[in-house]
Amino acid sequence: MSQLVVEPPSERVSHPHRTIENVPGRLGTVPVNRVMSAAGMPWQRRLSRAALMVPAIRHWERVHLKLNDDDLKGVSMALRGKARGKVSLDKLLPEAFGLCSVAIQRVLNIRPFDVQLAAGVVMHFGGLVELATGEGKTVSASSPAFLNALLGKGCHVTTVNDYLAKRDAEWIGPVYEKLGLTVGVLQQKMDDAVRVAAYKADITYGTAAEFGFDFLRDRLKLRGGQAATAPFWAPFMPGASGQAKTDPRVQRELHYAIVDEADSIFIDEAKTPLIIANPTRPAEPEEQVVFVWADNVAREMRRDQHFTLNLKKDKIEITDEGRQLVRYSNPPTGKNAKAMDKLLESVEKGLHAYYRFARDQHYMVNPKDGKIVIIDEGTGRPMPDRHWRDGLHQAVEAKEKVQINMPSDHAAQITFQNFYRLYTKLAGMSGTLLPNFWELRKVYRRWTSKVPTNRPTMRQVIPDQVYPTEDAKFDAVVRKTQEMLKTHRPVLIGTRTVEASKKLSAKLTAVGVRHRVLNAEQNEGEAEVVAAAGQPDTVTVATNMAGRGTDIKLGEGVAEAGGLHVIGTERHEAERIDRQLQGRAGRQGDPGSAQFMLSLEDQLLEGLGSAKQRELNELGKAGGNRDWNQYAPLFRLAQQRIERKHYRQRLDLMNYDKHRQEMLQDIGADPYVD
Repeated sequence: MSQLVVEPPSERVSHPHRTIENVPGRLGTVPVNRVMSAAGMPWQRRLSRAALMVPAIRHWERVHLKLNDDDLKGVSMALRGKARGKVSLDKLLPEAFGLCSVAIQRVLNIRPFDVQLAAGVVMHFGGLVELATGEGKTVSASSPAFLNALLGKGCHVTTVNDYLAKRDAEWIGPVYEKLGLTVGVLQQKMDDAVRVAAYKADITYGTAAEFGFDFLRDRLKLRGGQAATAPFWAPFMPGASGQAKTDPRVQRELHYAIVDEADSIFIDEAKTPLIIANPTRPAEPEEQVVFVWADNVAREMRRDQHFTLNLKKDKIEITDEGRQLVRYSNPPTGKNAKAMDKLLESVEKGLHAYYRFARDQHYMVNPKDGKIVIIDEGTGRPMPDRHWRDGLHQAVEAKEKVQINMPSDHAAQITFQNFYRLYTKLAGMSGTLLPNFWELRKVYRRWTSKVPTNRPTMRQVIPDQVYPTEDAKFDAVVRKTQEMLKTHRPVLIGTRTVEASKKLSAKLTAVGVRHRVLNAEQNEGEAEVVAAAGQPDTVTVATNMAGRGTDIKLGEGVAEAGGLHVIGTERHEAERIDRQLQGRAGRQGDPGSAQFMLSLEDQLLEGLGSAKQRELNELGKAGGNRDWNQYAPLFRLAQQRIERKHYRQRLDLMNYDKHRQEMLQDIGADPYVD
């Protein structure tokens, strides 16, 4: 396997211009924490109790600093013996955390902050923590991961993509290895033998989806009869090597999980269930007739005449006039034809493909093989293994005139909500958890504690600027970029779609501004682009790929010039994603600034309803000398309405999956496979 060379994240290393030191007292005074640990709200009690444990951890840190590396590993093995000897992990916590802190100092040459240790304590006790972007979540998770891995039952550290999983494992892995533990990494398209080895490791890093899919694949293997018991003589037969493997599963019992970027997994990804589908194949010409016919009919239909589109509910309804058009549009006949109600559904899917799914925003066409590749809006990354259900993927293929593939049957499915509740103990961390505080409590039964930053935040958040049209907005972004370059400050420009990143890149090129683009189509050298984004006079145009988990180090003289300036060109469907983008600037007490530049043509305004969106679009196109910033509150209002809609969708999916599992269990079927 090729080695990925990644710079250590800036939040965890010495900056080129200064060293980040631990700031004592950020967790409050001992008397206040004693009172809050007894009388505060549940989430306050957790953090106050964690703060009270920090002095004991620092004591053990001083004790273990005197040991050499061999003795350090010996102490770790002694702790493992106690943990497996039924000594409570809670009693071992101060010594284990102190030991892990020493290992981090020797391997990475940094010392965990008090706030990082407190966050680790909260996660050990099964809580969620909000750590501001740049505060070192990987280091915060290392101590609870080490402590819970001592039991030998496995510890899963999950994140949002393969790149971050591999980066974190390679960076923090030597710390665990110095303490005598093993580390495994899950990546897509791994062989089962490699997966088994990764899961047998004490600590396993991987994406949230990979852990879920492995769970489903294991259920399918058991369902398919692959777990048949081998005869007792099998190991003694010629060609047998050791004990015959009778259990086909790759995953161990789900013991303890730490979910990095927990809001992305628990909230954003929760709208889509994990589904393993049976293999698909290209459709024959006669099998494509319904999809092609529905696409042609959808092209002819006119909004509000043949169909109505409710943007608030993502719902399309064909009118009586539209039904007449469908009925007399020469529906296909033959063995692949469908009944009229199914034909109407196919036309509705075609309308969704045209009016709800945009190329270079929701999907892209792979130039190599012409396949439709879904783009994850939350991360901006291509998802080549995902497909839309119920004929929607085929409708998009017909729209783009590419090879249509046959719809696949579902073999197994589970939601993220139900999967993560299978773990014996669950913890999580992110920079943006508090906006969904009560949903996380209701669904996952976890309290969220906000951990203070190690140093006061110096980020300047500039009020939003509103422009009448998208072109006017992009011109203003270019002018702002040129203004920042005069003072040699780096600029990170965040776009919501691939299409917008292309358009903005063209405008920057036209005025001679050198820049680099990072999106779902141009994602080669991602680590290098991110590593260079904080250098003087650097301009980076990126989708949400640069929003989560990316660590931008400031170059020489940048802090003195004002730090990184972040420009958001459009508000996202959730405020949390906006905060993630803003959080790229002003990390760990660095200076920096962030501003959103919006227009009345932004897609977000559809959250206000079709009529209001059209009114604002026409108002913007009319132009004039008005104060466009007076419309800024409308963007937050639209965002809140879309957030509420997505919240209802997540609850509906969870309740549907819950009832589905209950029905299958009542008839003795597997709730995940049958």
